[in-house]
Amino acid sequence: MIKTTQKRHLRFRRLAKNRSGMALLMVLVTIAILSAVIVDFVYQTRINVRIAGNVRDRLKAYYLARSAVNLSRLVLHFQGQVDKFTGGMLKLYQIIPIESDLAKAMTSGEMGEAFGLEGLNLGTTRGFGEFDGNFFSEIRDEYEKINLNSLESITSIAAPVSAQILALIGGPRYETMFEGPDADGQYNTPADIVVALHDWIDADTTFDTFNPDVLILDPFSQATLFMPGTSGEDSRYDMLKDPYQNKNDPFFSVDELYMIRGVNDDFMEEFGEKFTVYTDPALLLNLTSVNDPVMMLSLLCMQPENLALCTEQGLPQLLEVLALFFEFRNLMQMTTFMVPNNEAIQGFFNSMGPTLSPYFMKNLAPFSDTFSIRAVGQVGEVMVTIKTVVKNTVSGQEILYWREM
Repeated sequence: MIKTTQKRHLRFRRLAKNRSGMALLMVLVTIAILSAVIVDFVYQTRINVRIAGNVRDRLKAYYLARSAVNLSRLVLHFQGQVDKFTGGMLKLYQIIPIESDLAKAMTSGEMGEAFGLEGLNLGTTRGFGEFDGNFFSEIRDEYEKINLNSLESITSIAAPVSAQILALIGGPRYETMFEGPDADGQYNTPADIVVALHDWIDADTTFDTFNPDVLILDPFSQATLFMPGTSGEDSRYDMLKDPYQNKNDPFFSVDELYMIRGVNDDFMEEFGEKFTVYTDPALLLNLTSVNDPVMMLSLLCMQPENLALCTEQGLPQLLEVLALFFEFRNLMQMTTFMVPNNEAIQGFFNSMGPTLSPYFMKNLAPFSDTFSIRAVGQVGEVMVTIKTVVKNTVSGQEILYWREM
C-alpha cells in the first residue's frame, strides 16, 4: 500500500514537471508570436505613414506644377498681346523665368518690398511665397517644330516638310539608327519613314511612293509628291504579332508616332521633341523661334544650294556658321530683348555662305500662337510633371493637350 502511494506521488510529480515545461513552452511561443505581430504591425504602420506622406507630397507637387502651368499661361497671354506690336520679335517666354524661387523672392526681402508685396498674406497664416517644395516650367513655341500633318497639305508645303524630315533624320550622325532591323525584324530607311508617316494620315488605302532623290534636288517646285501605288498600305502592319491598320486621319498627338513603322524609343528620344501636330498644317515653321541647332541644320540642309556644305567635307564650315548665328541671335536678344526677323536671318546666312530659298521664306509662319509647356512641381523626393499645349485665341486660350506624369 505504501509503495503504491509512493508510486502515485512520483507519477504526479513527473506530470507536474511536464506541465511546467509545457507552460514555459507555451509562454515562449506566445511571446514569439506577439513579437512577430508587433514587428509586422510597426512595419506596416511605417509603410502606411510613408505612403500617406508620399500621397500628401504628390498632391502638393501636383498643385505646384499646376501653378507653373498657370504662370506660364499668363506669360503666354501677354506674349499674344505683345506680338501685335512687335510682330513676334519679342519672346517674353524666353526672357521671363517661370520658377518658384522667383515667386518666393518677389514676396520677401528687398525685392518684395520694392514690388510692394512685403507682408502679403493670401491666407490666415501663410503668405504666397511660403510653400513647401519648388516648381519651374519650360515653354517652347510649337512653330519651331515640324508639323507632321503638313505631309498631307498642299504640295508647296508637303514637299519642303518632307525634305526637312529627310534632312533631319537622314543626317550622318543618325546612320546607325537605320542600319539594323527594328523590333519586328524590318529594315527601314528615312524615306520609308516619310512614306509611312504620309500613309498614316492620307485618305487612300494604297502604299504611296515618292522619289527622295528628286525631292532633295528640288523641294520647292514639285508638281506631285506622293503617288498612290498598287499594294495595300496596311501590309507593313499586317505581319506584326498584333496587326492593325493605318489611321487615315491626321495625327492627334505626337505620341501616335509610336504606331508608325520604324519609330521606336531611340527615334523618339532623338526626334520626338522636334515634331508637332498642333500648328497650322498649311504653314511652315516660324524661323524666328528656332533655337535648336539640329533643327536649324536640317533647315539649311534641305536647301538644294547648300548640299555641298552638308557633306562630310563641308559640314565643319556649316557648323561654324551655325555657331556664329546663335551667338549673333543671343547677343541681339540680350542687348535689345528682340530676336532677328526673317529678313535679318536670311541676310546673315547669305553673307556667310549658306542660303535660304525665297520659296521657303514665303511659306514661313508669320506668327506663333501655339506653345508647349513642361511644368514640374517637386516636394521632397516626389516630382510631378505636366505637359500641355495651349493656343492663344481671340477669346482666350485653348488647351490642345494635357498629360500628367
